[in-house]
Amino acid sequence: MPKISLPQLHLDGTPSNELAFAGLGTLLAGYVSGLAYTNLGNLYAGFMSGNTGHLAQQLVQINPSGAGLALSVIIVFVFGVALGTALLDNMPSRWSLTSVIAAAAALGLVSIFLSLDHLSFPSGLALVGLVGVQSVLHRKVDGVDLGRGYVTGYLVALGEALARPQTRSPALLSFAAWLLLLLGVFLGTAAVALLGQTGGTVFVLTMLILAEGMLWRRQQTSL
Repeated sequence: MPKISLPQLHLDGTPSNELAFAGLGTLLAGYVSGLAYTNLGNLYAGFMSGNTGHLAQQLVQINPSGAGLALSVIIVFVFGVALGTALLDNMPSRWSLTSVIAAAAALGLVSIFLSLDHLSFPSGLALVGLVGVQSVLHRKVDGVDLGRGYVTGYLVALGEALARPQTRSPALLSFAAWLLLLLGVFLGTAAVALLGQTGGTVFVLTMLILAEGMLWRRQQTSL
């Protein structure tokens, strides 16, 4: 009796396309920052440089509530990164990236439930944690670290690459990463206006599912 080969999905644990995986992470960081901006009191879920500057301004103005909001966003982001890093370091290699994506998705669901209860700021903080967790999935492609909401870093890398004509690929990647962040913030801001916080966060879960799909491969099995 002849053997029948059937395609079967297999969790490889590494992205099938590093550039696409990292680009999606960059877009996601920008999108969540645009999505959560209003709920966070005009703070960003992924751009901690701007939030740090905002914290300093609130301290100069002796505004404890404003400073507290900024500091809470920064702290939640750092703990999100710590959680993602702990998962990467302690889970079996095949499951490490999947565990990080699952943790980010769980925080997305928490944000949705909080927004349904009209708890705007806590809902935004859950998204901050999501970006922190997701940021550990960043990948290095042609020397450019992609997959994080690292606006200043991309523009610095772009400026350095422009001064070195032999580094054309890093220049293009840095510019593309900046554009992805810009596009992400635009889409996130538009999503809040059109879909509301809850509807906009559902799209975050869709992007995380897409990222998880990049970790799986088709393989043939014989019957």
